[in-house]
Amino acid sequence: MAVRGLVVEKFGSAEQDDESTENIDMSNLGYLFPRSGHRVVTDDSNLYVLGGYNPKFLDIPNTEDTYYPLFKELWKFNFARREWSLVPTDGNMPIELASHAVLRAGRNLLCFGGTGVPFGSNSSNQLNICNLDTLKWRHMKCSGQCPQKKYGHTLTKIGKHLYVCGGTSGYTYDLHIHRLDLQTLTWEELPIQSNFVPESRYRHEVASDDNRLFVFGGGTASSTFGFEFVPAFHIPTCQWENIKSIPDPKHGFPALRKCHSCVKFKQDVYVCGGFDTHTIFGDIWKFSLQTYTWTKLPTSLQVPVYFHSADVTQVMISKDSASLGLDSVETLLHGDLDSAPCRRGLHFIWTWTPLHVDLDSAPCAHRFCSMFEHAVHYLYYFFVC
Repeated sequence: MAVRGLVVEKFGSAEQDDESTENIDMSNLGYLFPRSGHRVVTDDSNLYVLGGYNPKFLDIPNTEDTYYPLFKELWKFNFARREWSLVPTDGNMPIELASHAVLRAGRNLLCFGGTGVPFGSNSSNQLNICNLDTLKWRHMKCSGQCPQKKYGHTLTKIGKHLYVCGGTSGYTYDLHIHRLDLQTLTWEELPIQSNFVPESRYRHEVASDDNRLFVFGGGTASSTFGFEFVPAFHIPTCQWENIKSIPDPKHGFPALRKCHSCVKFKQDVYVCGGFDTHTIFGDIWKFSLQTYTWTKLPTSLQVPVYFHSADVTQVMISKDSASLGLDSVETLLHGDLDSAPCRRGLHFIWTWTPLHVDLDSAPCAHRFCSMFEHAVHYLYYFFVC
């Protein structure tokens, strides 16, 4: 039996390759255009993309259903068919759809916060839920100590609670921890009981072991945080600790970064991409929540990215899906705004090394799906705002 190598692979077809902006038809508004600041979630069959931003749409006239240059859209990529489709939804989709926070709980897509345009001047602290079966949006009326209107925060579900960590109003940053009881829809701000408190930040990422919230990277408009020490908030005691992590024996620690993506699979956390105000990264790192050890994966994204989004899913191997990505090529779209390239692509990587076995009786395999569509230079402008 042959072992599959650890490589980043791409969905799509070679015929879709496009390195120019001339072929972006702005009249075809049912097309999945390049974007940044969007969020993705997956289930066993699909990857969903909510929102995003593209400065090329600043001058596109809006209708009652659009909010350009933000994309008031929910897209779905079906793994089996390898097809994108724009998902029609009922109800009021939120409009603060840049650097919002999204997760999937069962068949519900939960969206909290985010910013409209101008960034920071039109932000949200509302919770909206879209049922992925009925495709209906609901606005949840919450009470209590609500977080401030913010974006660039994180959203984590543990049991019957949602946790919101950090973010920015567009003018100030924080690392407050707010908890929402999903049964009573009541917010509370958790009081900090430790002397150590990490620095405020946005566009960080959070993973949880059910007792602690581990904070990875992030920054402000002028600063970026690293990974040698990983702040962790212990929920039962409301205390912060600064965990000294163990470096990769050869590569050390990940470089300082913000605007990266992060997913948890079993007891490991995968961090990929990001930006340190000078360099855009395409590397992929694994952090063990049990040993606090960093491991640099022996592969990289085929295009360095930031302000992208990622999720992890479980897909059954079949004769059709076993070759996904092996002969496919991402779609590349280059913008002409200050000669800044825009890219659109869907990549995946196996989080473990599956064997090539009988496809008719193959087990489930796990893919790390990274959806990135970004406007590179203008993203710097995005996070400065």
